[in-house]
Amino acid sequence: MAVKKEKTRQVLTDEIYESIKSLLMDHDIQPGDRVSIDDLARRLKVSQTPIREALARLESDELVVRKPLAGYSATPILTPSQLVELYEFRFLVEPRAVENATKVLTSEGIEQLKAELAEGKKIHTGSTYSTYRQLSEHDARFHQLIFKLARNGFIESAFLKSHCHLHLFRLSPTSPSAQQKALREHGVIVKAMIARDPKVARAAMVSHLEGSRDRMLPYVFTTN
Repeated sequence: MAVKKEKTRQVLTDEIYESIKSLLMDHDIQPGDRVSIDDLARRLKVSQTPIREALARLESDELVVRKPLAGYSATPILTPSQLVELYEFRFLVEPRAVENATKVLTSEGIEQLKAELAEGKKIHTGSTYSTYRQLSEHDARFHQLIFKLARNGFIESAFLKSHCHLHLFRLSPTSPSAQQKALREHGVIVKAMIARDPKVARAAMVSHLEGSRDRMLPYVFTTN
């Protein structure tokens, strides 16, 4: 009975976490705004406990920040200069990671890449977080998988700590056609990896990052 109760509580916490994340991603809670635990508890019709637990997770995601005596507030979105810096970081680590992953790619790794691409094909694109959440999660899993396959735990950890996908998708969702283009670019990367061509895989990753940056730039300038 205790195990069932704990599982039910965890499910509730996960639901509240996703609900608040949606409010932040869709800017229902504006960047920089104070996040009231009482208001969220009333809005989501739950006690303060799951709200506090969800906010602690969102703080680790860098979507909210907690200040002494002031409580939680929504973190600001990326500025144009921060977006450029983020992509500079990605250009440094991701082309190298995909090159290395291609050199040591196993049959198991190939199956993992194919499985993630298959998940991408099931995605329905849209303009709110509830509809593009699947794309955001797939995009994060795809890039994280490449780091895993590259077998460099330090670089993988640095990439995960950047929370780059949450920051980017929070700016504003790109158009459905742009989202589909990103998915096709994933396919080009995987094709080169399966062909065991590190140079082509690296070039495909660079092209994908350039496309991603150029798709995001219009949104970062309109939201700042």
